[in-house]
Amino acid sequence: MNIFCHKKTNSTWVFIIIFLTIIITPHANSFTFEKANEFFDKGKYPEAIQAYNNLSTNGLSSNLLFNLGNSHFKAGEVGKAMSNYQRALKLSPRHPDIIANLHFAHKQAQTEPIPITFRQKLTSKLSIQEWTIITSLSGSLFLVIIGIFILNPSYRKSIAWIKVLGFTTSILLLFSVMSVIDYFGDKRAYATQDGAVVRTGPVEQSPELFKVKDGMEFIVLGRSGEFINIQSSIGSAGWIHTNSVALTLP
Repeated sequence: MNIFCHKKTNSTWVFIIIFLTIIITPHANSFTFEKANEFFDKGKYPEAIQAYNNLSTNGLSSNLLFNLGNSHFKAGEVGKAMSNYQRALKLSPRHPDIIANLHFAHKQAQTEPIPITFRQKLTSKLSIQEWTIITSLSGSLFLVIIGIFILNPSYRKSIAWIKVLGFTTSILLLFSVMSVIDYFGDKRAYATQDGAVVRTGPVEQSPELFKVKDGMEFIVLGRSGEFINIQSSIGSAGWIHTNSVALTLP
């Protein structure tokens, strides 16, 4: 009897601890976000950057990345700002403030973005979450249509709209898959230091090719040790140290 009561008491305490953790954690995060915003409003940009980065360990949002980008920009770190704006756009691709700030940052850094294809322009209009939903719905509808054709052969001749719907669903599914490929295949990166050296090879002893300025946009071609193989918007390629680059995807 005593053992049973003891177990019940422990279970009760475990429940209370879990409940308090669930209740308290959001308030702690909210306070931290407010504190980060307070740092930003007071012009304490390094402190704001640290606070937003601490928050990012609990999950990313477009607002968090946008604020982090603004903090870097105010701190004079244009490349890091642009990287976070680009990451924010992946979550909220139609957000006017993010688009405007990224454009302004390019103008401020006097750099040109990497050209993207028409397909990438099209798929980037929706976020990865939105494309995931479309992919799930399109895939489910496609399977339903296939099932109708298999289980009801008579429908193959009489219902033309099923064929039209099947074709449309296939196109949506194709674009959804391509959007996921484009999202995870985004190899853009930004220089974070003025005068960072791009070399012919992935070692410090390699000859210098050219120097970059903060905010220059690259395409990542590969990686070797502490160096990244990059290509600029004008086609120049070489190796740059990872400390001088901010990636849009880890």
